[in-house]
Amino acid sequence: MQATTNRYLGAVAFAAAGWLAATPALATDASAPDATHYSTKTPYRYVPTEFTPAPPGYRPVLVQYVGRHGSRHLSSAKYDKTLFELLSIAEARGQLTDAGYTLKQEVAQLIAVQEDVYGELSMLGGEELHAIGERLAERFPEAFEDGQPIIAHATYKDRTPQSRDHFLSGLQSALGEATPPIDARQYAKGRDPYLRPYDLAARYGDYKSDGEWQAVINAFLDAQSETATFARDIVTQFIDDELYAELERGELALEDAKGRVALATPTDAANNLYQLYIISPNIVREGEFDFGRYFSEEQLAWYEDLDLMETFYAKGPSLTSSDLPREIAAPMVKELITSTDEALKKDSVSGIFNFTHAELIMPLAAYLQIEGADESQDDPAQVSASWAGKDITAMAANIQWILFENDNGGDPLVKMLHNEREIAFPLPTEQYPYYDWESVKAYYIAKVNDSGIALSNTLDEDIEALENDF
Repeated sequence: MQATTNRYLGAVAFAAAGWLAATPALATDASAPDATHYSTKTPYRYVPTEFTPAPPGYRPVLVQYVGRHGSRHLSSAKYDKTLFELLSIAEARGQLTDAGYTLKQEVAQLIAVQEDVYGELSMLGGEELHAIGERLAERFPEAFEDGQPIIAHATYKDRTPQSRDHFLSGLQSALGEATPPIDARQYAKGRDPYLRPYDLAARYGDYKSDGEWQAVINAFLDAQSETATFARDIVTQFIDDELYAELERGELALEDAKGRVALATPTDAANNLYQLYIISPNIVREGEFDFGRYFSEEQLAWYEDLDLMETFYAKGPSLTSSDLPREIAAPMVKELITSTDEALKKDSVSGIFNFTHAELIMPLAAYLQIEGADESQDDPAQVSASWAGKDITAMAANIQWILFENDNGGDPLVKMLHNEREIAFPLPTEQYPYYDWESVKAYYIAKVNDSGIALSNTLDEDIEALENDF
């Protein structure tokens, strides 16, 4: 079911005409389902748009790309495993309803699809990335025509090199023999301060697991009757009242594949089913699952709001009292600045592509001050109004900097795209969406310095900074 993937132990270089030519072609337009309360698991949807022509004499010379992996399978045996075990307990005790029996069969089918591919890119995810790479090459072919190499980074998780490889296959399909040499790299686990800074940032780790935001959310939820009401309405479709009461009293503790309790309350059970609902559009090529029919529209909207709320506070702009979640992106912004500047000065690279996770895209978008991505919020009820979470970090969500030079002289220009649409930098310009590169560089250098990251930092120094200061 999965497309062939190269698993790199370190930095590996390969010729575009070799490996990439052997990559199977995929559809150029990923047809993801309509977004319906899928939260941050919303499949990527490309919306065709008109692009503003560059000022006279300017042509693209470099593309910087930071993107989330594409649509994926469940990351681990957690929501499916524990829900299946709850339904199995009910069946063994004669406490399973007819709807519960049907759901148990559906979850079993999902588990069969997930076997051996937990955490990996789905077929749809491959299509998404192939199409993005192809469109990028068609949009900015001049950036690659001089044959300067491409550098493509991925994290240690399988779904990011898989995403990278599908993206590069799309790029090659559009550029053909004009595809430059490609240097594909993969950061080692525990040594990735740029694409997985959250693994290294000790203070952030404490904030994520036990920060003040949790008390804010808990206080909000305690005042909402929907939490308990919806859980009862959903879960009692599948098990009888006696088993539900047992679950409500905390007498069950069902563990995921890593030995962590993932289902101990009715709320857990309902949320686990919601998580199966939102992953289902990611795996439409592997199988059709209709977990949404067990929810009302109101319930789906509620669980999406809860999912986005927790994500916002743990990984996004968070509370006004803490910039820590967004600050962990400072090393990545430093890399964007320094690698762009070096590439422009040395004319050494045509594209630098980074394939990462939602946990980097969210703080990066906030740090860059992308509109709709950077506003902190102390009122949980207002999160959905102030933060466009599922647009910011949908599957395959991406941020691109396109650099332009004028062969007849003039300062380099840059424009920023989010999900392939032109957006603003937090700076003035007289020729939107094009900005003076030196002004953009100076603005973000000041931010990075304020965050305590030096432009001269090595990878080891960035790791040390994250471990000690973030």
